[in-house]
Amino acid sequence: MKKTLKVVCIFLVAFVLTGLCASSQADTPACRTCEVVTPGSPKEVRIEYRDGSERSACGLSCAGAMLAAYRGKDVKTIWIREHGSGQLLDAKKAFWVLGLSDGSRGAFSSKSNAEAFSALHGGSLTNFIDMMAALFSGMYDGVQKAQLVNGIKISDDIIVHPECAYCGMDRKKYAHSRVLIRYSDGSEVALCSVHCAGIDLALHPEKVHAQIMVGTYDNKSLIDAEKAFWVLGGSKQGVMSIRGKWALEKKEDADAFMREFGGKLTSFRNIMTAAFEDMWEIIR
Repeated sequence: MKKTLKVVCIFLVAFVLTGLCASSQADTPACRTCEVVTPGSPKEVRIEYRDGSERSACGLSCAGAMLAAYRGKDVKTIWIREHGSGQLLDAKKAFWVLGLSDGSRGAFSSKSNAEAFSALHGGSLTNFIDMMAALFSGMYDGVQKAQLVNGIKISDDIIVHPECAYCGMDRKKYAHSRVLIRYSDGSEVALCSVHCAGIDLALHPEKVHAQIMVGTYDNKSLIDAEKAFWVLGGSKQGVMSIRGKWALEKKEDADAFMREFGGKLTSFRNIMTAAFEDMWEIIR
């Protein structure tokens, strides 16, 4: 099922990704830090694609967001700077230390170096797959820096933004899962789903979001995502994701949804955490 979902998602976004991925790094959506990342910096992550192109990120979080945003591209190698020496390592072959006291992660060329570092600084040895799973699981907590006062007037977002900013999907067709992010600087980004919303938040951690609005499953009205009653999972296929993530305006509406499709009631924070976890399951 996961393989089929991945193929379908890649087909849906292919026409957008083809244009985006053919452009230079400066033309790709990236956080402000990644746009000016200095090759050779201690935390640089370099993504090399099989078509010969490459992108650099300021760190693993931004690299993960780039992988999710351009999952239609065939990745050849992900290069990571070794902790201490700064030499480039194949991230999948590196020995990783996860869970350091400051929340960071370290990559090493040899297991003995990783074990010695772990003994001195804490953390546990892990592999690339588990390290990336942990990264995506905690990504929403990393971007949720501040939530300003709500009450911003929302225009008819589907008319203003007919297509998803990342995958190009028709937001009218997916009005029941659409998201609108309004940032404190006055800009806004319109998405088809919490999956694509997560990509935008991860690519722009420096931007403070003033309000996140979401379309309700039953009546397609746009409501505050933090105030919605969310259902995670169940038999209803999710949008651009493995598990369904559905917003309802009232608890009784959520209860009715769960009686028909299953799933469990949860918070918006848990929904976004699940969205990032599913991103990694799809692209890994």
